[in-house]
Amino acid sequence: MLPGGVKKRLLFFFGRVQQAVERKIGHILSLFLLNYFTIFWANYHAYQLDQIWVVLVDGIFLLVGTGIYVVLLAQIPFGCLRKGLFFLSFFLCALLGGLEIFSIYNYQALIGAGIVTAVMETNPKEAGEFLERYLGWKGALLVAAGAVFFRWGYRRLSGMRFTLMRRHWQNRLLPVMFLAGILAAASLWNGYHSFVINDSLDIPVLQVQRAVGRALTDIEVYEQMDGEMEHSVEITGNQGTIPHVVFVLGESTYRGRMHLYGYDLENTPNLDALAETGELVVFRDVISPKSATVAVLKELFTFHDWEVGKEWYQCNNLMDVLKAAGYKTYWLSNQESSGIWGNVAQLYANRCTKKAYTALRESREDYGRLDEELFPLVEGALAEAGEKNFYVIHLMGGHGLYYMRFPYLFTKFTAEDIHGPQAELPEGKRTELAQYANALYYNDYVVSSLFDMFRQKNAIVIYLPDHGETIYDDGSNFAGHVEENPNKYTLEVPLIFWASDTFRARYPEKWASVQNAALRPYMTDDMIHTILDLMDIRTPEFDASKSVIHPDFDGQRRRVVGQKDYDASMR
Repeated sequence: MLPGGVKKRLLFFFGRVQQAVERKIGHILSLFLLNYFTIFWANYHAYQLDQIWVVLVDGIFLLVGTGIYVVLLAQIPFGCLRKGLFFLSFFLCALLGGLEIFSIYNYQALIGAGIVTAVMETNPKEAGEFLERYLGWKGALLVAAGAVFFRWGYRRLSGMRFTLMRRHWQNRLLPVMFLAGILAAASLWNGYHSFVINDSLDIPVLQVQRAVGRALTDIEVYEQMDGEMEHSVEITGNQGTIPHVVFVLGESTYRGRMHLYGYDLENTPNLDALAETGELVVFRDVISPKSATVAVLKELFTFHDWEVGKEWYQCNNLMDVLKAAGYKTYWLSNQESSGIWGNVAQLYANRCTKKAYTALRESREDYGRLDEELFPLVEGALAEAGEKNFYVIHLMGGHGLYYMRFPYLFTKFTAEDIHGPQAELPEGKRTELAQYANALYYNDYVVSSLFDMFRQKNAIVIYLPDHGETIYDDGSNFAGHVEENPNKYTLEVPLIFWASDTFRARYPEKWASVQNAALRPYMTDDMIHTILDLMDIRTPEFDASKSVIHPDFDGQRRRVVGQKDYDASMR
């Protein structure tokens, strides 16, 4: 038996809890639902109904936890502070829940570090394009309606009372729910520990907080890389004699929407003609390791891949290796600027002999320029070329908004030209598909023109986009790319080699090795091995089995994207 004083205090406390639950049931249920829907969606998206029990157990835990939180807020004696905290809690959950709905609807993914990084690296022009593409006037109306609904809903919820059962039954229900919450927490921790720690069961506020934390960590790492990536370069072989090696880094180009790869719209006439004359080697089975530029660049120009047991910035990079091997290196870009975020591309550019941009601009400034504005930069680099040169030419390619990636003269396709399964899409979406086809039509002109600029040189040019692009494929409502949810359309990219007559005459065995590799399966996280193999440069990290043009290439190597085997489950 409890002493009378203790029993009285416990009954008083229980009465306060019961009263708070009865008066704040609207807040409890709304906060629960605003947080729980992301947990349910993330688990269903990944596992369908295979893990439904863990989702239900987590729901019990979250409901009880939300109730405890609301009850504690209700005990604050200062009315203004109590009301302010209730409003702030509801506002934050509604805001983050709305952002998660936007992300799910457009990207089929919850907000992650990739999305947060993209937001942090966005300047006003990019933000305007984003809002125009994904929001528009309809979206603005939805936002306004959402604000009105928020205000109305908060007032209604503040006035809700728990009247579904008598207090006699409430007295029994509350202890049962509290015990159920404790058991759910124990079950989650003991039986589903991996789900708890791998983001699968995070509420929006924790999901966003963790994503922001990872993004900020990445930015800090970018700023530190200049002093961390140079000291360990060791050249063990350097027999290269090719005067001009060119890497044309494309953007957002899915090979399945290029006529060169079988697309029905003839949007690659120049590349088609070059392929017919044998000037091109067109690789047919190449994928990127990620589906966002920053994530790809971490691996494209370093020795990091999914099998390496250390961080990407702890691996040597191509620019430092080539510098140590005596090459003059150039970074010529129509994309990233010298901005405050210090992105990966900028870090590579800073390590080159020379960097140049189509415009000098800070991260927050306008960047909208056509890729042909790179031509004078290339001409300038050729005018001051050294004995051995390596060029990275970074395009805007097929990056959305698509209609901004080509001039009016390259408006070849319209919505009426879209055939096949997507012919039934609304006109607006078919128009966007046509604009992407026009962007690749213009890209064909840009890439073939770059080939021509090296035609009289002893040169080889590699064209490779960072990643692909999905545009309303497989019935989805998404056009673009997002790191958190890669698919075959955002991974499958073209890889094309072009060489001048002089190169092919001088290095017939190298050209033959490229031709022989065209049908090999390849993932571009190992691109550094191929480039160094082509240039006859060796370091301790070089692995011949990861060079697609080497006789010892391992064609059976698994191509793992995230945690998925591309060949087994994604292609």
